[in-house]
Amino acid sequence: MRAFALPALLASAVFFIGSPLCASAASAQPAPAAAAADADATPAYDKFVKDAERRDGLFPIVRKDGKVYLEIGKDQLDKDFLEHATSANGLGGFFVLSGDDFQQQARVVHFTLVNEKTAAVVWPQTRFAARPGTALAEAVKGSSADSVQALAPVVASDKASGKIVIDASFLLADNLDLGATINAAIDNPEKPNPEGAYRLDPSRTYFGAAKAFPKNDVIEVDQTFASAKPDTIDTVTDPRSIQMRVKYNFAEILSTPDYMPRLVDDRVGYWNMTRVAFDRSDTLDTNVRYITRRNIQATDPTRPSPAKHPVVYTLTNTIPEQYRPAIRDALLEWNKAFEKIGILGAIQVQDQPNDPAFDPDDIRYNTIRWLTEANGGGFAEAQIEWDPRTGEIFRSGVLIDSDMMRFTQPVYGEAIPLAHARVGDPAASPPLDAALDPALWDPAKIEPPANPNRATSGVGLHLDTGALRQAQAGALVLQAYGGALPPNFDYDFLKSIVLHEAGHDFGLAHNFIGHEAFSMGEVQDKAFTTSNGVASSVMEYAPINLSPKGTKQGAYWQTTLGPYDYHVIHWGYAPVPGATTPEAEVPTLDKWAAAAVDPKYRFASDEDVAWNGHAIDPRVVQWTLTNQPLRWCESQLGMYRSVLGTLDSRLPQTQRTWEQSRFAFTVILAEYGRCAGSMTHWIAGEYLHRGRPGDPGVRDALTPVARADQQRAFHDLDTYLFAESAFSVSPATLDRTVYAEYEPIDNYGYNPPARHDVSLSALAGTYQARALAYMFSPLVLQRLDDMQLKAKAGATMSVADLFAWTQTSVFGDVQRGAAPKGPVRRNLQRMYARLLEKIAVAPWPGTPPDAQALARLELTSLAADLRKSLAARGLDLQTRAHFAALQSEVNRALDAHGVIPIN
Repeated sequence: MRAFALPALLASAVFFIGSPLCASAASAQPAPAAAAADADATPAYDKFVKDAERRDGLFPIVRKDGKVYLEIGKDQLDKDFLEHATSANGLGGFFVLSGDDFQQQARVVHFTLVNEKTAAVVWPQTRFAARPGTALAEAVKGSSADSVQALAPVVASDKASGKIVIDASFLLADNLDLGATINAAIDNPEKPNPEGAYRLDPSRTYFGAAKAFPKNDVIEVDQTFASAKPDTIDTVTDPRSIQMRVKYNFAEILSTPDYMPRLVDDRVGYWNMTRVAFDRSDTLDTNVRYITRRNIQATDPTRPSPAKHPVVYTLTNTIPEQYRPAIRDALLEWNKAFEKIGILGAIQVQDQPNDPAFDPDDIRYNTIRWLTEANGGGFAEAQIEWDPRTGEIFRSGVLIDSDMMRFTQPVYGEAIPLAHARVGDPAASPPLDAALDPALWDPAKIEPPANPNRATSGVGLHLDTGALRQAQAGALVLQAYGGALPPNFDYDFLKSIVLHEAGHDFGLAHNFIGHEAFSMGEVQDKAFTTSNGVASSVMEYAPINLSPKGTKQGAYWQTTLGPYDYHVIHWGYAPVPGATTPEAEVPTLDKWAAAAVDPKYRFASDEDVAWNGHAIDPRVVQWTLTNQPLRWCESQLGMYRSVLGTLDSRLPQTQRTWEQSRFAFTVILAEYGRCAGSMTHWIAGEYLHRGRPGDPGVRDALTPVARADQQRAFHDLDTYLFAESAFSVSPATLDRTVYAEYEPIDNYGYNPPARHDVSLSALAGTYQARALAYMFSPLVLQRLDDMQLKAKAGATMSVADLFAWTQTSVFGDVQRGAAPKGPVRRNLQRMYARLLEKIAVAPWPGTPPDAQALARLELTSLAADLRKSLAARGLDLQTRAHFAALQSEVNRALDAHGVIPIN
């Protein structure tokens, strides 16, 4: 978890309240308007509530005639509270999840009496700030604007006490923009259906349950989204309408009065929030960035003592009994880090109390919840809410989808639905022209889904899903090795997941360089990994730690805190003696952060792992281990090849469907393709050092990767991705990759794939296209071209090396006069020829001229090789057709002429 995945961890379908568009939607919702009220005086409070249902809470809730009203005291007017909203039900996994408030920022809200008959629900801006009571504070007030969520009619008042009752019908609007989310989730580019777009139907939208607690109110609205002509959606029996429930939460600001914000530092990994502070005259940068964290401190900062504000997690009754120990132990594991800084009992865990008054919606509880999504696919997600003014986290929890555990032993249970070649599925062959678009095949954006049945669309959730695929692949490899999983496999796997998500609950960001702390020998040592983990941090996306057969085997999962985790908790939570302001803490925090030059305490997060050309450091990578990532990945690729070679002799098991073989094949091949494709990150790579001048052992910010390492990475690409033998799979294995056919009598959810089998050539083309698209993307080519200005000649690879190495890898057989064998190789050659044509004739914006020249040179060389090959005797029909098609495309590119438009 992403969880979140929250330096944006992420292209994320996170739901925030409060954009101007949302405010417009709310105000446009048909509701009694103040202007429409009669001229009589506002009804008296006692008369209004006489026959109504009333519940005491933060704001007493009044229900009357099917509507919901909020009672606001005189002392609550113009006072800041918090508001957020979240979906209360899901779509069976189609990108809308029950309670999905991941990285949910609670928005400050207050109620202002406009006149006797109208109250404004106002979201005051909190980004721009100055010290209260100063001239600058007045300037900020005059230079910024608040937002009005709605104007709510005042339906009753009590003149003696000053309290009012407002109509809450403004909550019936589609404030979460769920209509757009649903439409994106079911979007089918192959079958557009604009007439079938789902829209909120106000005539079928009404208030649901309303709950009042001492510190918060929860109001549910049941909204119907209707479509006159929808496509079939698997989550509903009648696709013409979908009922979504949305919970609005109005809460007291639970920030603790003794909390002091802490300023961020890019050498340690915390999510952070930014305010623009105009008090500072000592810097051009007016941004003040606070880390998000809990207010966990010792009752006596001078000695080890109990936590003053412990975090108490409640395990809800939704969690199956067999999984509760792993979850509990993972949460309590974090106490070790807090004990190191003298805070005892910082984390506590309780079962859901046997009390009918308990409700997980009560904001005083931090809950761990278990979801059963029909199409969830297996994920875990941290959920935090914080004060947007200070960064203080006041509530947190973890959401776990049951599929995360259901699929950990796939070969021992019943057959599992497998990848069907539908639109967006990696098993569906991409058009060659589309495959050349770097944006389409950015590995950071496209990964084979852990559950291949999960819907694919343009919407993504920041969820930690990759661990499930690691468990699936690990189970298959271990079965191939010995036939049984270790006794604690499930426990250790789930503990590692919750350790990671709980870290997010404390404000910690991902750390994708944690694997660099340990050597190959250390991760293969059981005693070492049991004490230190398989990486320096649980905030890493650590893969299953598999050693090749016949070598020592360490712990399979990251089940304990690593050295970085102790370091980052110390930096973020240890008190700074004598400091009374965030600025006063900085000198001490700088000294603590200087430890980041040590590999055990090194930090790098999401922005450096998104392989869109921006990410520059090949050491920052997910699902990799050791300080020798190339060597480690080579060992994994060898294991995956070995397992693929044994599938036809082991699967399916007796009386299991052929789908068992299909599942195993797609899981192992997905991991194979991911690991092989990660080698591209070394191309144009530079090591990024976050240390600052003055830190001990600091280096320049960037150091080019040595040419020898880049050559090794490209050799691996050639061997495991581009070579003729890279995707050599037994025909018997391919003949078994068939899905199980179940046709329900009512056709509910029936959507068979186009093919019964899995296309190896399509899958191989997917991974090859990703690699080529990344390496020849404009940003990567720019960095390679500029390398001659930053490194000595020959010290690192050049843009000419990339073209030369790839030409030999892809067209080496043509250069030797040999015929390519099979569709995988021929498709690769057609794809790369079109890529060269694109760069030479119509390059993407930002492509350097040097790359254009090299592309044209390689096309010229290829044209000469093809003329020789076509002149050879004995070519079979398929090979001759292939060479002729290549020659036609190459000649077309070489003969292309630009047209200058006449104005």
